[in-house]
Amino acid sequence: MDILQNSLAAASLAAMIAGAVPNQAYASEKPGLNPVQIERSAGTIILAENKAKTKKIHKNNVILKGYDPVAYFKQGKAVRGNPSITSTHNGATYLFASREDKADFDKNPARFAPQYGGFCANSMSKGRRADIDPTVFRVYKDKLYVCSSPAALKEFSGNLDTNISKADQNWLKIGPRGYNTESGDFESAWPFGPVTSPQ
Repeated sequence: MDILQNSLAAASLAAMIAGAVPNQAYASEKPGLNPVQIERSAGTIILAENKAKTKKIHKNNVILKGYDPVAYFKQGKAVRGNPSITSTHNGATYLFASREDKADFDKNPARFAPQYGGFCANSMSKGRRADIDPTVFRVYKDKLYVCSSPAALKEFSGNLDTNISKADQNWLKIGPRGYNTESGDFESAWPFGPVTSPQ
C-alpha cells in the first residue's frame, strides 16, 4: 500500500511540474496542448499522454540553426522554425515556421537551401568555413547567403559578384568535404550546433 501511495505521489508531483512549464508557441502555429493531461476522478489521478507525438530530429544536423529557409525569401526576414515541422535535404535537417513553407521547400529544396552549405559566405570567399549568425543574411539573385556577423555581411556585399565567384570556387575545393553521396549524409556532425530556443 505504501508503494502505491508513493507511486501516486510521485506521479502527481511530476504532473504538477509538467503543468507548470509554459507551452512554446511558434511564428505560425497555434499554441499546443500541454503534453500531459491531468484528470481527477473520485480522488484518483489519471494521466493521459497527448496523442500528437513530436518527430525526433537530429540536432547535430540542423542547418541555419533552426531558422526557416523559406521565410528568408517569402518574408524577407529570419524566422525560427518549429522543431515539429521538418524536412531533410543533402544530410541536413531544415525546420519550418509553417507547413506551407515546408511544402514550398519540398517542391524545390535547392531553391531555398543556403549557399555554401550554410557556412558564412564571406569566410567562404576567403577560402575558410565559418559558423553563421542566421539573422545576418542576404538574398541576391534568388539565392540565400548567410554570414557570421553584420561586419562580414557588409564586407561580402561590398563587391558582391566578385566575392560570390570566389566563394563558389572555394566551395568546390573545401565545401562538400565529408558528405557521403552514397548514404546521403555527412560523416561528421553538422557544424552549426544545436537548434536555438524560441523566445
